[in-house]
Amino acid sequence: MAQSSVHLQLQFNFRWILLANHAEPVQGLIQRFLRRRLIQSQLLAKSRDGALERVVEWIPRCWAHLNKFLETHNSADVTIGPRWFLQVPADSTCSQIWFTDLWNYTLGPYLLHAAKEGLQLYGKRALWEDPTSWIISTYPWAQGSACDALMRLRPEDVGYDSATRSNSTSTSNKDRDPLVNMLIKLQEAAGLPSPVDNSENSSESLASGSESKVTNDTV
Repeated sequence: MAQSSVHLQLQFNFRWILLANHAEPVQGLIQRFLRRRLIQSQLLAKSRDGALERVVEWIPRCWAHLNKFLETHNSADVTIGPRWFLQVPADSTCSQIWFTDLWNYTLGPYLLHAAKEGLQLYGKRALWEDPTSWIISTYPWAQGSACDALMRLRPEDVGYDSATRSNSTSTSNKDRDPLVNMLIKLQEAAGLPSPVDNSENSSESLASGSESKVTNDTV
């Protein structure tokens, strides 16, 4: 992929444009796409489908809520794009079956994986709130067996209870100058002592030297 990207850039002046999920034009893509398709289907049927309208209004909210969960327990880099949600069927009953399968076999496992990865990288940063509870409380379809069949995201599935908060070492490393951090990593890779440790040792040696000099002068 990287080689093909370089080839496109060199031969055809091709450039990648990165679009964030939390900003336009991606942020409102699901709502615009589903609303347009809903209007087209209603014009063809010459009638309104209130149940499907609730689903269309709910899907973008669900997408935003799941991405908020991912940003809380990992980062914005692992948020979900709109592609999965654009495939919702234009029928209320079929859309319920579609979402149940999507949640149990795609979204739920991915959220667990991303949350577990975030705990390993960043530690415990917020209280655990199962997004399934939000889905059930705002469920646009009739409550029933399909709702009860939704996969639950339990904290023990990702090791949340045993995870610790970010330690002070990682915090102090983030507070350092980026150039210092890069120099430390390069010296560690080369097997050289850390400049931070050297500076601390130098300071200690200077302090001990000055103390001994003062003692000698006093004597």
